[in-house]
Amino acid sequence: MKTGNRLSSGNLMLLELVFAIIFFCLAMAASMSVFGNAYEMSSRAEDQDAALRETDSAAEIIRSSETKEEMDSLLTAAGFTGSMETGYEKLFCDDRYRLTISLSESGKLIQADMLCYSAKDGTQSEPMEPFYDLSIKHALKGGL
Repeated sequence: MKTGNRLSSGNLMLLELVFAIIFFCLAMAASMSVFGNAYEMSSRAEDQDAALRETDSAAEIIRSSETKEEMDSLLTAAGFTGSMETGYEKLFCDDRYRLTISLSESGKLIQADMLCYSAKDGTQSEPMEPFYDLSIKHALKGGL
């Protein structure tokens, strides 16, 4: 009589159970990866939305100002550092994003170029490519 390695029904059931566990572990890993990426994308979108709101808020401050002194005091009160000559800067979202405002004037006409960057470690190093920029022109009180 031949004696071979025949699997009993108990061994087959155990093997099937191991394959089922491996399959569900792989499915769980794939699901966690998808949900992790979705969370990262959502977090990045929220931060970029905050950057858009900050840029829009700064634009409204500039548009509503009647004098350079009022503009300077409002931008300073909004958390910006700098001056009319050097430009303004603000770090936000836990110093992950930087908004810079460069102002140039021609008589009573102010042009503001606003750039929003992703700040590297919140440092003052060279900025990366801006992901949002906005240029506005505003005539101060008294005309040109």
